[in-house]
Amino acid sequence: MLTIMKKFTVIMLLAFFSIILVACNDNTDITDTEDNTGEIGERDTPVLTNPDEIFYSTDDYDVTYNDLFDSIKINDGLNRLLEMVDQDLLSDFYPEITTEEINLKIDKLTYNTDDPEEIAEISEEDRLEMEMNFLETMYLMGYPEERIEDYVKLVLAREHYVIDLMTSPETVDEVWNIKPESIAKNYYATYNNDIQSLKIKFNSEVEANNFLRENNLVSKNGKLLLYTGTTPIEEVPSFALDDTNTRELAETELFQYFIMMYNFVYGDYRTEIDINATAEELIAMEDLTINYDDIKAFNSSLADFIFNSLGDYETYSSGDIEKAYYTYQPEKFYSNKDTAYYMILNLTDREKPDVNDFEGTEAELVAIIGQEDYDEVKQKIIDFNLSNQSFISSRLTDLRRENGFFVYDYFMEIDYESVDIKYDSPELGSLNLIASYGNKDITVDEFFEYSMNMNAAMYLVHASQNKALIAAHYADVYCKDMDVCEYNLELNESVKMLEHLNAYDSMQAQFEASQYADFYTFEEYLYLAYGARSKTDMLEKFYVKQALQPLYIFDLIQTNDYAILEDLMPMIQPYYDKYFSLDATHLLIYVDRDENGSPDNYEEFYEGLEDTTEFDSKLAGLELAIRNYLVDEENSFTTLITEYKAATRTDETWGEFKRYGFFLMTENLSSSSSLSFTNTNNRFEDSFVERLISLYQEYKDPLNIDEEYLLDDELLETSYGMHLIRVEQGSAFDYPSAMYEMAYDEENQPKFTVGVENEGDQISLSQFRLYMMYRFSIITINTISTEVLYGFARPEMPISVIDALKEFGLKFNDALYVVGYLNMGVITELNQGELVNAYPSYFSGDALSLAASLARINEIYERQIFLELDIR
Repeated sequence: MLTIMKKFTVIMLLAFFSIILVACNDNTDITDTEDNTGEIGERDTPVLTNPDEIFYSTDDYDVTYNDLFDSIKINDGLNRLLEMVDQDLLSDFYPEITTEEINLKIDKLTYNTDDPEEIAEISEEDRLEMEMNFLETMYLMGYPEERIEDYVKLVLAREHYVIDLMTSPETVDEVWNIKPESIAKNYYATYNNDIQSLKIKFNSEVEANNFLRENNLVSKNGKLLLYTGTTPIEEVPSFALDDTNTRELAETELFQYFIMMYNFVYGDYRTEIDINATAEELIAMEDLTINYDDIKAFNSSLADFIFNSLGDYETYSSGDIEKAYYTYQPEKFYSNKDTAYYMILNLTDREKPDVNDFEGTEAELVAIIGQEDYDEVKQKIIDFNLSNQSFISSRLTDLRRENGFFVYDYFMEIDYESVDIKYDSPELGSLNLIASYGNKDITVDEFFEYSMNMNAAMYLVHASQNKALIAAHYADVYCKDMDVCEYNLELNESVKMLEHLNAYDSMQAQFEASQYADFYTFEEYLYLAYGARSKTDMLEKFYVKQALQPLYIFDLIQTNDYAILEDLMPMIQPYYDKYFSLDATHLLIYVDRDENGSPDNYEEFYEGLEDTTEFDSKLAGLELAIRNYLVDEENSFTTLITEYKAATRTDETWGEFKRYGFFLMTENLSSSSSLSFTNTNNRFEDSFVERLISLYQEYKDPLNIDEEYLLDDELLETSYGMHLIRVEQGSAFDYPSAMYEMAYDEENQPKFTVGVENEGDQISLSQFRLYMMYRFSIITINTISTEVLYGFARPEMPISVIDALKEFGLKFNDALYVVGYLNMGVITELNQGELVNAYPSYFSGDALSLAASLARINEIYERQIFLELDIR
């Protein structure tokens, strides 16, 4: 059994060994851990009734039912098994599920939200991409569009069960049960009504103290006092401020000064408050309403101070509690997003009853807090628990354990132990059962049939991967100069296999010398990390596959005289059209009207303005002031930020813009490397990337080419605000030219491989073809000799051409060396094969339906391989 410690240390163990992992769900099945007797150690493990019968046949290999069974188990076998079990155990909850719930859950899974307004805000392009990704993901999981509801219903049935469990009287003793006492505690701890408060945010302590000093206000002895002396306050040391030259403020005066402070900070863009406004009038003002959750989201210390530590005027004036209701000096509340200082005067308290120690019935609690709040808090707890997949998983494992759930396959049991830390293995194994629960058994044949009819095509592809690789190139790598090719991996004595064996032995020795050997067996480690169930399995699924996969993929690349280039070359053209190399810094002008320490969404803010005239005028004035400031070559964005932050709100140049609520920040976007289309596309907002392209093209103009830098002549709008961009020529300002006229040696022989010559700047088809050979020879440098196996040596090309190919061709070439492209090749082979299905009860489909599924999987891989690279 795996212990709890084992489950929590698996990731650390993998990191400790610094091993490059290969996804288990792309491995096949050859293993010597179990044979068809089903014996592993002293316990029987299930085997199919007809394991060695052929399901599918190609000219080079056959795929048996046992191959597919292993493919299922190593990919998603446990999920399939739990689907079967949970669909039965949760059958009573299916009738509760409504069409509306299904549609909302599909929205949530597709867009990561089920809020129609949020979905509507997603751009059409992004929405279509999300929908495509969802459908493709579901298809690869075995749920084509017509079966997606089946998946969603299971998800919802699991949630319904957990909700029922959380609210059931039978689980009242569980800490996660939602009973009146837990709702009361949650309500008291987290549920906060809005309050009215004069919350005034100063960007710096100096700015706040300047206001106090200019208005003869003194912070002393926990109170805000008025200086009454005749000597200017700035000339009086703090120790000299005493009862002889200060006095307490009357209540009316205190309010007036806080109103003055408020108008000073916000008066240019909020409605000014009448200096003589009464407390009742202030309490009625919408602009003074603040919400606990809104503030806590960016500064929990500030929220706790305002809502919990600081008193309020209403309570203070009633005489119930003499608790300070205002801050007498600028206060800072530390937060990553908030470095401001605050002056605060609370007007009202939260109207929230103290139910922290409540012990009573639901009806009694509802009578105290109201039905609406009761239901809202209850739903928040439910939603929070449902957002935690481990919580749902724990409740379901409890359910299965209560029903006596056992897994009889040794390796699937290891997987399940990672799901249920309390799982106990059955004492006896089974040859024909894969699982049991309650009074029901699931035979291995039933499980296999269910899985095959869910996703046979995908299992077939995975089961064929290593077979295809071995059939294509095993002999070339592992049997070179051998009279008889040895296919037993542990007996093969080729140089490459001995290299694998040494690496395996080294890994095992390192493992056994580590602390992790106290918690895992080495066999468990191999399975958890690689899906390998034996030494032979590991050699094949990791080492041999890693060596042979590039060869197989290069075969695909070469197909029909490098026909793939016909698809790739048009994809490259936009990278030329959009090419740029710039070192860029930018100045961001932004607003933070919700005072959460981050730029407001600029588009939403601007659209929310009733009249944009004043804002546009202020922005234009700030832009002009910035450009005038930057005329002096000694000034920069950095010095501007420093000066702007230090400026007072009465500063002749910057004061009006600070009062209006404009903030500035700057960022060097090229601190690590020059910006290019490749490293900014899909990383920066599209409008920002397009502006960089325009600036680059402007820079290339002969009139600008010798300039030290270019400053954008207009501001650029993004969701963050308005940007002023400054660019310099990047490290590869002129894109690498592929132009080359062949040079010859003294014997009139070409100095480089024929085909590298090119009359144009952009890479040619023949150059890209040579580059594919060049890259392949590097990738396989320790595996094969390209000259022996493929008849060519590494192409020789001038550095200038290699640079051009690296810039525009590398990402496209290397994008092919992935499992998805391998699978596309395997599918091509399978299309030439034959569905045998010697035991038809295992699979109810036919050759046409299987071929259609393979074609759809191929389409998905083809799209996903170049999803981000193909920008046409």
